[in-house]
Amino acid sequence: MDLIETVYFGWNALAHAPGCPTPVWDDADVLHTEGLRPGVRGDDHHTCAHPDCTHADTFPRVQLRLLCRDCQTVHTISGDSLTHVLSHTSATGWGQPPRQVGEVWLWPGRPVIEGGDPTQYLVTRQPQTVTRAALYGIITRYRDAQGTPLWIAGAVPDEAGAHQVHSLRWRYSSRGLAALEDAAAWIADVETAPQRPLVVAV
Repeated sequence: MDLIETVYFGWNALAHAPGCPTPVWDDADVLHTEGLRPGVRGDDHHTCAHPDCTHADTFPRVQLRLLCRDCQTVHTISGDSLTHVLSHTSATGWGQPPRQVGEVWLWPGRPVIEGGDPTQYLVTRQPQTVTRAALYGIITRYRDAQGTPLWIAGAVPDEAGAHQVHSLRWRYSSRGLAALEDAAAWIADVETAPQRPLVVAV
């Protein structure tokens, strides 16, 4: 399963022409075709010992085409043997609107099971699109040694921060908290509440 920061970050937006008045994609079309492998003609069939090869004379090709009618930009993305997955925002987390909990906004990650609740959230101070610049915190669920589900929160992204939650570093990190709402409240108050000192053993 992808970490929530991978779900939201690392994807690059496809560019529109400079000055595009409405930078949205009007059409998104996909084309599936069969490609003929090089060297296959007549009775000469594809032969290959690689275990991941289908050993067929043809292979599936896919092309994704995006069009913006305002700036006349067209993107065509091609690949061989790519997987096309149709999903829903309830299964990916990404694409859902944020949920306000107290003074912060929670952006859901992918649920562990279909129909389940997310176990990871990115946190912003405002309901704007979540970006690295707007990111303020992270909340993730875990189980302690007794199997009790708890929530841990990280707040204030800082590449030199003393705490790591997932692949990101944070200036502050909470202890295990009993409820998601407690983690959201901790993040909202982190810079005004007294913090435990970080003890480093030498």
